[in-house]
Amino acid sequence: MYQPSIVIVPLWLIFIYQFLLLAAHRRAMVKAFVAQDILESPEHQLSVRRMFALGHRFDMKVLSMVVGIPMIIGTVVLYFTSHIALGLAIVMFVLCLVLNGIIVGNFYYFKTYNNYYDIFMFGLVEDDTQAVLKNIYEDYPIIRLVLGVLLSALLPAYFCYQAIHLNWFAFDALWLQIILSVVSVLCIALAARGAIRSKPLGRGQAQVSSLSILNKMVPDGVTAMSWAFTDRKAQISFDVVTAEQGKALLRRMGEIEDFHATTPKNNYLAQEKPHVVFALMESFGNNILIHDHAEHNDLLGCLRPYWQKGFVFERFCSDYDGTAPSLANIFFHSDIQNISQTIAQNTSLGETPFEVYKAQGYKTVFITAGNMMWRNLANYFPLQGVDELYDQNNMMEIFPEAKASLSYWGVADEYAFALAQKLLEESKEPLFISILTMTNHPPYKVPAHYHLKPLQPACLQGRYGNEDTERLAVLGTYQYACDTLGGFLQAIDKKDTQARQIVVAATGDHHFRGVYVEQPKEIFLAKSVPFFVYLSSDLQTQLDLSFDKNRVASHKDIMPTLYHLSLSQATYWHGCGRSLFSTEQRFEFAYNEKSLFATAEGVMDLGAQPCIAYPWFSSESGWKVEVNSRPLTASEQDKALAFQDFIRWQINYLVTQAQS
Repeated sequence: MYQPSIVIVPLWLIFIYQFLLLAAHRRAMVKAFVAQDILESPEHQLSVRRMFALGHRFDMKVLSMVVGIPMIIGTVVLYFTSHIALGLAIVMFVLCLVLNGIIVGNFYYFKTYNNYYDIFMFGLVEDDTQAVLKNIYEDYPIIRLVLGVLLSALLPAYFCYQAIHLNWFAFDALWLQIILSVVSVLCIALAARGAIRSKPLGRGQAQVSSLSILNKMVPDGVTAMSWAFTDRKAQISFDVVTAEQGKALLRRMGEIEDFHATTPKNNYLAQEKPHVVFALMESFGNNILIHDHAEHNDLLGCLRPYWQKGFVFERFCSDYDGTAPSLANIFFHSDIQNISQTIAQNTSLGETPFEVYKAQGYKTVFITAGNMMWRNLANYFPLQGVDELYDQNNMMEIFPEAKASLSYWGVADEYAFALAQKLLEESKEPLFISILTMTNHPPYKVPAHYHLKPLQPACLQGRYGNEDTERLAVLGTYQYACDTLGGFLQAIDKKDTQARQIVVAATGDHHFRGVYVEQPKEIFLAKSVPFFVYLSSDLQTQLDLSFDKNRVASHKDIMPTLYHLSLSQATYWHGCGRSLFSTEQRFEFAYNEKSLFATAEGVMDLGAQPCIAYPWFSSESGWKVEVNSRPLTASEQDKALAFQDFIRWQINYLVTQAQS
């Protein structure tokens, strides 16, 4: 007699088992990443309950596919043959292995990126895959995790085999078999839909609170990964757009309908053409720098005197949270981090910073302490106006001692700066040099010859790592990177025969990952990086500078600022950026992708639905906000949304115009 209960009951028990694992995973996420005062606050109790309830619905939606589909197929196959125990057990082992591996990985992904799986996860294959895997192996308990995931998949697979092979759940009552089958199909359909009266459960319903940290606890790893694939698919295509569409977006932001800006006339700059050096520093985040202390926890090293007499913008953040997207955004006006690997990889955009400087008589140089073939940049940069490229291989040829510092990400930062110094000393023409550093990155090892200045790893207790040795390692590479930049500035200062004045600027590619921040107080600090500018003394006297360290800005403002400090009457694509030394009140905001939008009044949390704003804290701190929030006005929300749309319109416009 055909008895579908032989298959249905064991798989429902596996469904329950996996559901409990997913629920336990979410509770572990909440315990690790949500501040205790949020969980205990009466104000957020309803949101916390909604978060767990909605999260369970997403879990059941995933399990309706992982367990429900094999259940239906297995029930049908059982009608034709009873020998399905081994095959179904293997299927369940593979599916549970993948599912549990994904949810465990999501925990450690969140620990590193302060977010569930997103498009940055594709860096595993787009970056140096071997280097990324080495990082993962060194940073996390991989062996224990793999064994745990294997065991978690073996248990249901073994149970499935035994239950079906030995007919544990066989019974003769036909009416009961019919009811069980019908109810099971209906329950699977309901779980897959995720809702009864409303539209099917999806990303649009994943908001439960005005606090984005609670919203981030809703999706399980599989759900988050599916969203990442959707975002990824949307990112790699280019649509034909019109100039009028871009102007309409500028109007929504309350701005002038012009995509270009021009630096003021300056006879000194026109004649002298100062060198310009811009360093994009690995993980140069304010979330570590706030612990700097000159005597006890020296994170700046030789950079300190220049930090004190230079210009440092504190209320500054990265537009994106990864090296590749920040690089693409700053140099290519692109929100597509892998644009150098897309169908547009052979397209010259024509509006890049390198082209702006070339048009003014500069030689353009890009230096990375890593490998220039990363993300096909060796082929893409020349198309965008870079005259000379240098990477770890060039440095090991020029400085043989650099080879001793080679890790799987590149050579030590000091050799990138030493090469820049060499090029500056030898050049007869103005240079625009961009540098990408590497040392402040896993495996967090300073060169053997470098002697650490005083550091206190206890400053990161409760915020990063489990041991002081781990904390000391990250503080050490952070100090080394800053010290190396300071050493470069020292070397420039000592050159009495420096033929040209110089502008040196530096910022972080993104915040320092894996550092705990208190939400919502530190919502801006979580994404904040400093923007440092050093100007030769003679050059300063020739410029009209209006400086406010608390001026709100982000990566979009870097290049316009450098243009205004070094070029006379240069026309450039503004990308909604402005000079931070100008009194002009345009584009007075900062942005971090899908996370925050900040103005002089406060910080808008774009991860909350509805979006809310936190006013800046009343003390002198540049990063903290008040805990009490307010709803956004319609105009504030529309401005933030218009800018996000402008970013996507911008790269579509530049690519399609260049290809037409």
